[in-house]
Amino acid sequence: MTYRSMPSSFEVLARSAARPVSEIDLEEALAIVREQIALLDLDLTGLTVVVGAATGYRAIAATAAALANAGRVIALTRDSQRRPGVPTAGYATLAFAKYAKVSDRVEVTNRIDSRNWQNVDLLANCLQIGPISRSLAELLPSHAVISLMAEPWELRPGVVDFEGCDDAGIKVVAPNLGHPAISVLADFARLCCVLLDDAGIDQRGAEIAVVSDTPCGPVIEHSLRERRARVSMFAHPSIMTGNKWDVIVAAMRPSDKPAMDINCLGRISENSRNALLVQFSGEIDRSAAHYFSLRVWPPKRPARGQLGLPLEALGAAPTIRKLMGGLKAAEAAYRGAELGRDSVGFIVKAGKADQ
Repeated sequence: MTYRSMPSSFEVLARSAARPVSEIDLEEALAIVREQIALLDLDLTGLTVVVGAATGYRAIAATAAALANAGRVIALTRDSQRRPGVPTAGYATLAFAKYAKVSDRVEVTNRIDSRNWQNVDLLANCLQIGPISRSLAELLPSHAVISLMAEPWELRPGVVDFEGCDDAGIKVVAPNLGHPAISVLADFARLCCVLLDDAGIDQRGAEIAVVSDTPCGPVIEHSLRERRARVSMFAHPSIMTGNKWDVIVAAMRPSDKPAMDINCLGRISENSRNALLVQFSGEIDRSAAHYFSLRVWPPKRPARGQLGLPLEALGAAPTIRKLMGGLKAAEAAYRGAELGRDSVGFIVKAGKADQ
């Protein structure tokens, strides 16, 4: 396997970091939003929608809801915790809403009073809320819908109390990332290949093990084979064979304990000491990797539940399609549409969130 000249950590992080709204192409982003509203037939007329305020392309969520005729959009922020001088999520969210001329229906706030949750129709899962608990679900009206804004396998354990939502009679819905109108799984695979490029890996002819228990695994495998890599798939690192791998890609679900723990890494070091571990998703015990002198990319540990490279590194379209898919799945569930695995979204019940 050939290693190309490896870029510095600074170059990789600079390229992949979420950009403030002032640095993104507002015209392009707004065009994609309008296109997705038409493609998905997204109609939130009269509804009260709660989303997270954000920077970069994720700042479009509130504007998208307003453009789909939501009666009121509340964008939650934690801007008080941001560093001085850093463009805030609230500013970015409002800036995009003003550009789209819908800022009169977008309200940025850092909290919702407990009695006002009764007025919420659609709630988009976001970091600003924190875990969606049983107590929060009980504050919502019975007709409300919670959108995970991601498929369940992407979420950290404990992000949503699914049993509490079931008991409160609140529907929880996820977008179908494989649906033709959303089609983000292929982007995840492309993102994984970019992460390997950033690591300086020449994938042509490389012996690559992909360890994945998510729907991304087969798509990543296909993309790597198209690049002429020699790829083997494993559902868990504990069942990897003893081949001498050039690269081992971890594309696992987020978990409380790393799937690639000290025992798995010990076996890897015996057979493939020179392999590069690439953390695309899921957790790697980096202390154990360091103990065994195994190299890990990216150099900086991603936050738990985050990808090794943000989806925004691929530009506006994938992030916007995913956000819009989350809103459409919520709307479909709200209107009582029949949802299945081939639909734009699907209902997630307690006990099935890890499937």
